[in-house]
Amino acid sequence: MSSEDKLIGRIRSAGSAGIKKTDLRKEFGELELDVVLEKLVTRGNIFVDKKGSAYYCWHKEYYLQNLLNTDPRFKITYEAIKSLESTVNVTSDALARNMEILANNISNLAKLVVEKSERMSYLPAPSTQGAQKSPVNLDDFRKEFDLAISSQSSSIGWTELSAIRNHTCQTLGISSEQFYQLAKQLVDQHQDRYELSTGGAEGVMVRGLVHGFVRCITQ
Repeated sequence: MSSEDKLIGRIRSAGSAGIKKTDLRKEFGELELDVVLEKLVTRGNIFVDKKGSAYYCWHKEYYLQNLLNTDPRFKITYEAIKSLESTVNVTSDALARNMEILANNISNLAKLVVEKSERMSYLPAPSTQGAQKSPVNLDDFRKEFDLAISSQSSSIGWTELSAIRNHTCQTLGISSEQFYQLAKQLVDQHQDRYELSTGGAEGVMVRGLVHGFVRCITQ
């Protein structure tokens, strides 16, 4: 074992109490003590500090404990830092757990979406057999249209197209889109019989305006 290693071992054996530099000089008189100690301090193996009127040496494993034992302000600061570190660690752990739970939930949701998409891709297309109805001619449409107007018109003769649509679509089995196509065609061909008025939530588009009311001019 080299003299340097012996010196480190001797300082370490002193524990948190440390050892006086003068005592080391007595034990290791053959060493250039100041030069060796400077190397060890530079490498972080030992610490040298003044205690009272003398200089003491501590091994790196015990210097912190020495400060905690002898310096109340350092101890308070150190304990505050450790408490903060503990709080940060707990918060970080909780955040990490929450992020893991969130990631798992997102993963599960993605799986459900994919599975549902796969199931939908294997579903047969809805059968349209028997659903197709013969095209409604304008005369048949006109009969139901006039019947709805006469049964639902107000005292001044106006009727909401939406009310007529409900009756006519149910009776003839047509869609709302088909209803308004036929209604516009009927009104255009018989402008002397039907009059449209703007308003309502739905109706026939005329010059960019919704015309949701209709009345018969002549019977």
